[in-house]
Amino acid sequence: MRSEMTKSILASFLFLLLCGDLPLETVQGAEEASATSTVPNTTAQTPAPQPASPSSGLVPHPLPEIHGSILLPKDWTLLPGKLLEGDVLLATREKIASENDPWTTGLSMTIDRNGAKDSGQKASEYALGLAREAREKAGDEASPLKESDSGGFHEIRFDFPVAGDPPLIVTEILRANNSTGTLVVILWQSTKEESTKLQGLREQILSGLKLDPNQ
Repeated sequence: MRSEMTKSILASFLFLLLCGDLPLETVQGAEEASATSTVPNTTAQTPAPQPASPSSGLVPHPLPEIHGSILLPKDWTLLPGKLLEGDVLLATREKIASENDPWTTGLSMTIDRNGAKDSGQKASEYALGLAREAREKAGDEASPLKESDSGGFHEIRFDFPVAGDPPLIVTEILRANNSTGTLVVILWQSTKEESTKLQGLREQILSGLKLDPNQ
């Protein structure tokens, strides 16, 4: 019973986050309940500038908590959070100081280290169940699920629109690590008006988000 409830809670709260119906701190509270971890408040941080990636023009920022890194435009805001404890990473085009500030373009990322283990499933199976539930909630305009394998991760991905002012296009990516039982959920969003123009940047950032398969 607990594993099914955990699965349903995570899927529901992920979708509500995308729709803007829940603040990030509420989503973090739900993850606390499912993962039984203490999540401190996210505070804005300005990582030390790193040399720009010559191939993309983006600036790499280390994510030492997970032995990873992310590539971002130099004028974007990065709020790393405490990823080992289940907090939320935010990377936004807008200048924000906390998770409560509004933004429209960028990504959020959470790490679920307990859901798959609690469910008794492999991380990839657990991720597929969450993705199916989230896609069903997204409605008929959601794209089909796409699955692939890369660098020790099984990735599931789909896109869907979110009504609002402005309307958004959201890409949800679930990266499951069967060797560690870890699931990484990445949510990219941009305005519907700019979604086509920003596809190239989206793919550069997503492909440049490096995660250690041993963590």
